[in-house]
Amino acid sequence: MDSLYLSPPEMDNGNVTEIANVDREPVFRTIVTHSLNDTLQFNDIFNMSWGRFFIPCENWREPQHVLFQLAYGCFFISCLAPDHSVGIVIMHAALLLGGLLYSTWAWNMLCAPDIFSWTFGFVFLNFCQLMYDLYRIRPVRLDPEVEALFALLFRPLGINRMTFKKLVSQEYAEISTLYPGDFYALQNLTRIDRLSIILSGKAQVVSDGTILHTIDANEFLDSPEFESSRASIEDKFRVSIVATGTCRYISWQRSTLEYLFVKETTLANVFCVLVARDVINKVFAMNKKLAVQRGHLLDIRLPGIANCSYDLSRETSSNASSDLSPSLKLQQMNGGLPNCVFYPLTRTKNSDTGFH
Repeated sequence: MDSLYLSPPEMDNGNVTEIANVDREPVFRTIVTHSLNDTLQFNDIFNMSWGRFFIPCENWREPQHVLFQLAYGCFFISCLAPDHSVGIVIMHAALLLGGLLYSTWAWNMLCAPDIFSWTFGFVFLNFCQLMYDLYRIRPVRLDPEVEALFALLFRPLGINRMTFKKLVSQEYAEISTLYPGDFYALQNLTRIDRLSIILSGKAQVVSDGTILHTIDANEFLDSPEFESSRASIEDKFRVSIVATGTCRYISWQRSTLEYLFVKETTLANVFCVLVARDVINKVFAMNKKLAVQRGHLLDIRLPGIANCSYDLSRETSSNASSDLSPSLKLQQMNGGLPNCVFYPLTRTKNSDTGFH
């Protein structure tokens, strides 16, 4: 090996010659020495036996600075953060503090600019994420007038305050007042183009001078009409709705709700549940009021009760017409839905619970 350093060979057509220029010999010797050392170190990495990984260190270093210990303490705390919105804030706050301590240790104690740069980059990312999380969970204040509505109807179904505030904002909703005797809707005159909920006060549903039922606070004013007139906004109310006292209500136009539901699908599903539940409550409330001689009960507010999936022949219709209740005959005479079979809720006179 020494002879190689003293007289490095040069191959020329198979003949070994000495380098004539002796001034280049020290430079060449240095290059060859470094090259051989790098080659040996590179080979040692791949030829190292796995047993050497398990040999304990003979000379341990002193513990690192307290900044290093505090930084990893913060990293440890970030791993214990719970899995919810506040826990995410705690996690990013701990990572942010730990990154600041670690970058300070790398800059002042270790004097390693690369470690400082990488760590400070992670600090910046965690700072941005922390600001976003704090903005997302910020407390949303609602108008006291709609706070009870949110707590009673929407919060139990998983709607957050931010989404509800968007729903009741002036962009989509309108809050109005009805004074005693004011009509929200007039029978056969008012179009069905909106959906409303009473915030305070009471209203009554009247049909041909007969009070059908009462609508209390946090109930829909016109859920049956809204549900049964999806195909057209030209349909008219079949009942009148009048305020019995000072009544505050919030309303949404149908087109505005449909536009909002396209963007907020969860809110659309919740509204479907609320409207369906309110319709069922009103059906049972009205069926207790509407009784005819044969015990047939008819919901005059819900034309959707008519099942139009069957097209009866004239003979079947004429035979079945004799069995219809007087209320159903009257509805057919007044222009009821053609080619439709009505399935009214019927109740025996001697039973208050059994339907047949």
